[in-house]
Amino acid sequence: MTEKYRKLQQQFLCCYPVNKMAWSSVKLPLSWEEQQALMDATCRHPLNQRHPVRRSYVEAFIKQLMHLLKDQDELHDDIYGSLCNRMAEGSDTGTVYSYKHYILQPDACITLRESNSFVSEGTTGLCTWEAALALADYLVEHPQLVRGKNVVELGAGAGLLGILLKLPAMSLQAGQVLITDGSEPCVQLMRENIALNFADTAKEQAPKAEQLQWDAVSEFPWQDYAETDLLLAADVIYDDSQFDALLGAMDFFYTRRGSQLEMLLASTVRNMDTLHKFMTKLRLCNYKVTPCANVSACASHFCRDHTAAVQVISIRR
Repeated sequence: MTEKYRKLQQQFLCCYPVNKMAWSSVKLPLSWEEQQALMDATCRHPLNQRHPVRRSYVEAFIKQLMHLLKDQDELHDDIYGSLCNRMAEGSDTGTVYSYKHYILQPDACITLRESNSFVSEGTTGLCTWEAALALADYLVEHPQLVRGKNVVELGAGAGLLGILLKLPAMSLQAGQVLITDGSEPCVQLMRENIALNFADTAKEQAPKAEQLQWDAVSEFPWQDYAETDLLLAADVIYDDSQFDALLGAMDFFYTRRGSQLEMLLASTVRNMDTLHKFMTKLRLCNYKVTPCANVSACASHFCRDHTAAVQVISIRR
């Protein structure tokens, strides 16, 4: 019976906005057994029991579910119990981290430990942003872009893309994958997330995570890594004070690899002036920019908010 609630399960486990969830898939009224199945698929799912999502999110989900079932004669004890437990635990204020689970296939799931705050420990990189999800969707939809390629990600944050590329169940067959960030807390978080998603037997296949400052890219021990074929970056151009450092890092890679290198850059469109400024700098640096078609909502592999404007571009020199 849990199969009936597969979409809600997928959305719940990755903390998809409660007001945008697939509630229309719930056919009322729900029997006692159906309410039990819905709770088993979401709040009581083994992934959530082992690595729980935000308490405030569970509370919002339960309240929305109770509103949906307000005309029912009976509510399952698990629904009341889950809400009471969440309220007894208090707010997320004292909890710095929680988890999200991205179910991509029946046998493929990415679990990420993330910050409960958009800005934490002096960085915005401790949680996954829409642009990373959009780029992840694009790579799954176009596996030929990564097959056999050695990949470096700049500003990798929580590590979603690198983990996706090397996850055995996804069979994307990327070559060596190095995920980097300038923030030490982000690098530590990426390493924790890599450990979460790769069993001891798969450690050799896992991506590597290292600290990389864009303005010191030439000082990194590149001799220990394969030549880069593909650069990835998501949500890294929201701050124009970082443009020169990013362009300097890009120049380093393109000087080494020339036309053999491609970069895929995903950006949430927040400020058109900032985006236009970066695109202008790309043209002045003789980069060729090609827009990439976003994966449609019906073909999306990730539960993400498709109302958020995200631009994915290919950059070559």
